[in-house]
Amino acid sequence: MPNDWTNQPMFCRCGDYEAENEPVCLYPGLLGGRVAVKQPGPPGQPVAEGENYTHKAYQFIKTDSTMTVAPYRGAVAWWANQAAYLVTTSPTALGRGRVAGLFQNAITPGYYGFIQIRGKATVKFVDVPTAEPTAAGGFVIPSATAGKADCLAAGAAATYPQLGRAAGVRNPASEAVVDLCVDDVL
Repeated sequence: MPNDWTNQPMFCRCGDYEAENEPVCLYPGLLGGRVAVKQPGPPGQPVAEGENYTHKAYQFIKTDSTMTVAPYRGAVAWWANQAAYLVTTSPTALGRGRVAGLFQNAITPGYYGFIQIRGKATVKFVDVPTAEPTAAGGFVIPSATAGKADCLAAGAAATYPQLGRAAGVRNPASEAVVDLCVDDVL
């Protein structure tokens, strides 16, 4: 059996990795586990079977019960305790460089769920990003604002680990699609 960092398949009580929000971990051995999936269509735009697919990966985590900004769709997740797979929306818990992934739903603080670590994802940006996210592929990095990302022009020096690259323009809600690729630091 080849070595792989994903579990195929992985138990998800509600049936949707982007909606899991559970008060207890039914299978503690799954905490920290990762799963790769293939979903039809781009984010938020399902297409007919056999057409385009979006490949994504998720990690099973617990949210920090003491965080002051609750997770929401597109919020950046930072490690509060990486060994315990505990995440927060606070960039200052262990530092801005300790990016874990992105929340794709509003997980209750102290509950269990999944964060996205690979694939097309909706990301919430600061109100005035350093460079406007576009399909040209600007670097997406964590910001100093709880739960939000920033964008740098392609070719700019990133001072923090990249979340990925911009894959679309920012909408009025300060969200944009990003090709997410969070570094594997196990």
